[in-house]
Amino acid sequence: MKKKYIAGLIICCLLTLTLVGCSTKKADTTTTTKVVPKTAMQILTDRVNQSDLINNRQDTNLQDLSTRITGVEARTTTLEGKAQIDLIPLTARVTALEGLNISSWASIFWANISDLQALNTYLSTRIASLESYNVSVRLASLEARVNASPNYSTPTPNGSTPTPTPILCVTTKPVSIYPNNGNTSMPNGSILFQWQDSNASGYEFWFGTNPASLLKIDTLAKDALFYPFPATDLNTYYFWRVVALSPCGNQSTMWWFRTQ
Repeated sequence: MKKKYIAGLIICCLLTLTLVGCSTKKADTTTTTKVVPKTAMQILTDRVNQSDLINNRQDTNLQDLSTRITGVEARTTTLEGKAQIDLIPLTARVTALEGLNISSWASIFWANISDLQALNTYLSTRIASLESYNVSVRLASLEARVNASPNYSTPTPNGSTPTPTPILCVTTKPVSIYPNNGNTSMPNGSILFQWQDSNASGYEFWFGTNPASLLKIDTLAKDALFYPFPATDLNTYYFWRVVALSPCGNQSTMWWFRTQ
């Protein structure tokens, strides 16, 4: 029995040694694989393949760069279009401002100021005239004219004819208030002529550009101390006269001015 056991044990040991030896032989054959050197054609082929890979990568990079450049150009075109659209209203505004004649506006503005100043002067003169108007003297003059005897003969009880009493005449020459005599910078347009009271029974307004041949424009009542004239021309000399009507003789004065 012991012999069989020992024999079996020896056989197992031999089998184990055989297996281990075979495995080491296989390991030696795998580790000692012989490297075959490449030929020149293989090396050249490998390099060509590597060069193709590099070219393909460069082509891909160029395509990406071209795509990015195209995108930048498209955005630039869009921005230019927006800039042109935004500049259109600004250009129109600049053109409109350039078309405005600032100098003519300034002249109109100063002309209006001159008209306002002239009107202010007229109102000041008119107010001063009204303030200086003595009502009591005016009433006394009217009463004297009413109480004066008429200029015709009246029979007396004894049949004699009395000497007529002369009419009281206190009419004076008119005095201009507006426009001032000799004014060389009158604004053209409508003018409200004004003069002081001359204690007349009425007035005649004469006007024209030739002092030797003035035209009678209108006959006014005794209380009319002004006359509105509708229009005058530029750079023209004008002459005007006011005739104070009176039964004792008319009184008149002539004045002149120049428009600008």
